[in-house]
Amino acid sequence: MNTVIKKVLLYLMPLFLVFIAFELFYQLVPNDYSVKNATIPKKYDSTEILIFGNSHNFYGLNPKYFDKPTYNLAHISQSLYFDKIVFDNYIDKFKNIKCIILNVEYTSLSEIVDTEENKWRKYYYQTYMNLEVPSINKYDFTKYFLSSTRNFNVNTKLVLRYLKEGTIVDCDQNGFGINYTKAKKIALLKKDALTRVKSIEDNLINFDDNIVRIQSIIDTCQKRGIKVILVNMPVSSYFSEGVNQLKQKRIQETCSKLVRNNYNVSYLNLVKDKRFTNDDFFDADHLDTDGATKCSKVVNTFINERLK
Repeated sequence: MNTVIKKVLLYLMPLFLVFIAFELFYQLVPNDYSVKNATIPKKYDSTEILIFGNSHNFYGLNPKYFDKPTYNLAHISQSLYFDKIVFDNYIDKFKNIKCIILNVEYTSLSEIVDTEENKWRKYYYQTYMNLEVPSINKYDFTKYFLSSTRNFNVNTKLVLRYLKEGTIVDCDQNGFGINYTKAKKIALLKKDALTRVKSIEDNLINFDDNIVRIQSIIDTCQKRGIKVILVNMPVSSYFSEGVNQLKQKRIQETCSKLVRNNYNVSYLNLVKDKRFTNDDFFDADHLDTDGATKCSKVVNTFINERLK
């Protein structure tokens, strides 16, 4: 029996060592979340504009091109659920905020709490940004071992990327995503749009929960005299034509209603804005860094007009 146990332990030992190595990697190597957590406190006194939202804002709005000091708190797949958690945690720590930006686009209003992306990202918000995430059960084993949030292949690719590039951080010191460059862009936008539209369609039209989250953010901003800008970010023509047009219309109507009902809210719809062409995009629905420069200047002008 002892021999069998020894053989089993000997067999499991390499797996255990790999697990430990992955876990040390997650704990020690900086990523976008840990970098933002370290950078944000340095911005408390100077920042006047905060950008929230998902990857469309993370890659699409560069604080460098805003006239007022701006920080990008958006992140990949950051739903309105997490926007509100991030907002509630940080808004009172920023002393001079005049305006916040929320992106409300095709997936935002219907997005549920535990999407496939956020089933693992939620542990990053908790661990790296020290946020309380209600959707994480206190008995959840995963929150103690971040390497268990992803499978072996994903973990391996992440480590190999770090060994090759020396970093896995994709944002700058202003929180803006810097790796969607024109040199790396996806060539077949039309094909990518077909795939992307299919993958994001949730067939949900109940916006109630997320409207409540947006309204809560708006109410807090009203009390502090903060303007709220709702932005539908630009997407390629292939993407905008491929989504459910009735749902897109309802999203726009919802944003317009929020403007009518709240004096501190403005709405900027850039979905089919003619100032943007398909050449401005990294993929079907994300601007490349050059397109982000253009978009940031457009949004900056819009905000300046509202802050007069």
